[in-house]
Amino acid sequence: MKFEQITVAVADGIARITLNRPAERNAMTQQMGHEIVRAVADVNADPEARVVVIRGAGKGFCSGADLRTLGTETGAAGAAGAAEGLGGNENFYRLFLSIRDLKVPSIAAINGHAVGAGLCFALGADIRVMHRDAKVGVTFVRLGIHPGMAATWTLPRLVGPAVAAELLCSGRLVGAEEALSIGLANRIAGDDFDEVVEELAAAIAAAAPIAVRTVKQTLAGWQDRSLDDALVREAGVQMMTFATEDAAEGIRAMREKRAPVFRGR
Repeated sequence: MKFEQITVAVADGIARITLNRPAERNAMTQQMGHEIVRAVADVNADPEARVVVIRGAGKGFCSGADLRTLGTETGAAGAAGAAEGLGGNENFYRLFLSIRDLKVPSIAAINGHAVGAGLCFALGADIRVMHRDAKVGVTFVRLGIHPGMAATWTLPRLVGPAVAAELLCSGRLVGAEEALSIGLANRIAGDDFDEVVEELAAAIAAAAPIAVRTVKQTLAGWQDRSLDDALVREAGVQMMTFATEDAAEGIRAMREKRAPVFRGR
């Protein structure tokens, strides 16, 4: 299936989704959102995909929604036009947050600035690796609008409610070192950015895919579970994975002191 504003490729267990509007700093459009939805469906249907790397083409990750789609009017009429330009806001945001529906872990490779909805898109991934020179921020209030794209839901879960309140209410930009210190980024890297991203993706791709997928499913509901609920869930899923060929291979490889070869069976 043809994509125009993103690229999608799968090789060696790693799926790569790249926002591909570098001249516009990969600004988000309705079409791009629909292509993201299709890409998620394609990756979920591909048995070879074990991890997804999401990044932006060129020097930036994503500059947020393409403001040219919002019109230039001010006041109530302009606000209504802006909402319509975003597909009713909620509809637009859901397109990009479909990356949360990926069945395998996702890594947002924040290779450059990610602001506004662009950062919210990265927050939809499971893991974030950030370039040392990149800056990120939920800058909605600097445009005079309330944050969107689930920023008030995802950000507090990563950095805590107090830090999230500061970032959401000030709209200030955050550098890589601070992003790492507050838990917004998992790792940061400089000239070795691509190597760090590839090493992490390869490590996930080399792990047992059934086990990794079930871990992602378990983590999705962690906040709604008690300790006892977690133990029950883990015991049940662990028992299921013990019955797989991959588990037999993993145990055999450990005994033979070699790297396991998992086949997702």
